[in-house]
Amino acid sequence: MLALLPGVVGLGAPAARAQHATGALTSAPADNTALTPSEAHRLAETLQDPQKRSQLIDTLNALSKTAPASEKPAEADKAPPPPTPPPETEPAKPGTVSLAPDSLGAQLLAQASHWPALIAHEFAATGRTVTSAPLLWIWIRSIANDPEQRTAVVDAIWQSVLVAGGALLLGWLLRLAMRRPINALATHAPNGETTDGDTPIVRSRRATAWHLLKRLPFALMRLVLELIPVGVFWGSAMLMSAAVPAPLTRAVIAVVINGYAVARAVMAIARMLVSPALGRLRLLQTDDAGAEYLIAWLRAIVIVGVTGGVMANLALLFGLFEDAYDTLVRLVALIVAGLLAVLVLRCRTSVAQRLRAPPDAEGGIVRWRNCLAGSWHLLALLAIAAGWILAAAGIQEGLGGLRVLIGSVLIVVAARIVAIVLLGTLDRVARLSEGGESPAAASLRAARYQALAHLIVTIAVVLGTLLGLLEFWGFRTLYWFEQGRVGANLMSAAVTVTIAVIAAIVVWELANSAMERRLARLSAAGPASHSARLRTLLPILRAALLTTIVVIVGLTALSEIGVNIAPLLAGAGIVGVAVGFGSQKLVQDVITGMFVLFENAIQIGDSVTVASLSGNVERLSVRNIWLRGGDGAVHIIPFSAVTSITNSNRGLGNAAVSVTISVDEDADRAADVLRDIAAGMKTEDAYASAMLGDLGLWVDAVKASGVTLSGTISCTDSGRWSVQREFNRRVHKRFRELGIVFDEWPGKREITWQSAPTSA
Repeated sequence: MLALLPGVVGLGAPAARAQHATGALTSAPADNTALTPSEAHRLAETLQDPQKRSQLIDTLNALSKTAPASEKPAEADKAPPPPTPPPETEPAKPGTVSLAPDSLGAQLLAQASHWPALIAHEFAATGRTVTSAPLLWIWIRSIANDPEQRTAVVDAIWQSVLVAGGALLLGWLLRLAMRRPINALATHAPNGETTDGDTPIVRSRRATAWHLLKRLPFALMRLVLELIPVGVFWGSAMLMSAAVPAPLTRAVIAVVINGYAVARAVMAIARMLVSPALGRLRLLQTDDAGAEYLIAWLRAIVIVGVTGGVMANLALLFGLFEDAYDTLVRLVALIVAGLLAVLVLRCRTSVAQRLRAPPDAEGGIVRWRNCLAGSWHLLALLAIAAGWILAAAGIQEGLGGLRVLIGSVLIVVAARIVAIVLLGTLDRVARLSEGGESPAAASLRAARYQALAHLIVTIAVVLGTLLGLLEFWGFRTLYWFEQGRVGANLMSAAVTVTIAVIAAIVVWELANSAMERRLARLSAAGPASHSARLRTLLPILRAALLTTIVVIVGLTALSEIGVNIAPLLAGAGIVGVAVGFGSQKLVQDVITGMFVLFENAIQIGDSVTVASLSGNVERLSVRNIWLRGGDGAVHIIPFSAVTSITNSNRGLGNAAVSVTISVDEDADRAADVLRDIAAGMKTEDAYASAMLGDLGLWVDAVKASGVTLSGTISCTDSGRWSVQREFNRRVHKRFRELGIVFDEWPGKREITWQSAPTSA
């Protein structure tokens, strides 16, 4: 509603001023041409009548008091100060960041330096206008004492009532006819929310945006149906006013008809947005009680604003002075601003509850939302005050009238419709993009970017709306975006930085998605140790990628605002060289560790031998290996010390078999026993999964002391040692049962051989 202040208070001003230029008794010619005979006759009558002469003198005295203040700015404008020579440019001090002369940062600083003077000028102009308030009382006295003007006022009033009454009757009949189609629209509109009395509707942001997008066509059709009676009222009233002969009366009828039509149109648009009686057609997130409350306050504000604007323009038609007219419309705008301020203060708690983030939410946006929830009413009051100042400035520059009001309403409504379409489309695209992801990954990704995307779209729509309103009110905002202006440079910088940020987010998400998919495949293909390698690399890969992205985007942003990044790049290069020389060993550890992990040479749980140390891998990082030795000690080995790796866990492990029997035993018999033991173990569930093949056996050595039978059993890497130990246990037990003699200790054999002759 704040955007409608210039149009509400200045309704019909152009037509009123045109009529006022020919109808005011006390108005002077705008140029230096001679008076017409009729004007000279009326001026002579005024000078001959003592009462009118006294009124004219009072008017001239009032004008003389306000004229000097308004002439000073014009005189100042005629003699602009001579341009001052630019100061000599001093070299930038070391350690300071310099801005290029024509860069975005320099233009923003130069533009901001002129804003205080502009605001002070507008306050001074408003103060000068307020001092012309006595002219209003002089005009009232002139109307009361002039029979001709009183007659003109009475004729205009009753003819306006007659024309408006007939048009109102026709519009009322059409409104009755439109009730059934509107109710039918509400019946067929999508209803994605449930209400329980006056309880506020708590819904997710994504579902709400998509639901509003589906509801938008029904709400727009409802607006069209409600505007049809308004259009018929306005058209019929204008046709009937054409039959009125007096131009002044026709102008009065036009002001009244336009004011009523604008009020009805504004309320129709408001009902389209909040829809107090038909919740299915509501485009704003509120309950029935909140909608009724907003409509009641908006109706009061519209009545005050439109009524005040109509009365001010009617007074202008009947000869009100221009300065008094400006004072009156500023007063109406101030009353409207006061009503808006009261509405903001009364709604600050409920709006704060909607702005505040849920208790379990986390992230930087949550802090911003909570901060905005506690201070939004202060920002709104500041915006209302700024809007009143802009409205006052707009009235002073001649802005106002029906065009401003209707255009402002259309811009605000179009902004809301664009927001609904963009947010709904954004949520629909997010839903479609989740089709190939798991629900958990999709939910996490949506929670990460959805709120930020909504915030960016909302800010863009709000800024676009403000720029559109300012341009429509005559502030030439598009001039700011011409080539070489600060707006164009700001837009170029914003677009460049936005593209860089979007590209960075795309690269980040693609890299993370690829790593997550790879990790999921490794986890599904085998035990958790298969994915330990990538889990070890993920933190450093993500940190390196994030650092690269932040540096590139940051340098791009600094370059766009005009900061010379060449010293930054040079400094970063020097720091990089210094760090590289000072941490060669660290860099060697990291690079070697990354290649070892990339090649999947080691995994957690493997039995390895590195740097002449053996043990099980207990932990891995990009710098060190933690080995748990057989004695329980932990060996921490940097990757720079690793020259070779012996890994016993690579899918295949052979259980070694070596049995030495006496030379007196039958080697074939012993070999058959060994094969039977291996075959028996393979039939048992405890060892069947670990044994990949049968026993491969051969005679490895024949010596005077005995015969060595060697072989291998093909096993898994994890089942090798258990199979080998159990096989050795069963060999010892079975050989004792069968009486197969193992090779004896050479020393014992020698002692037995020497003692034999003695016993003989």
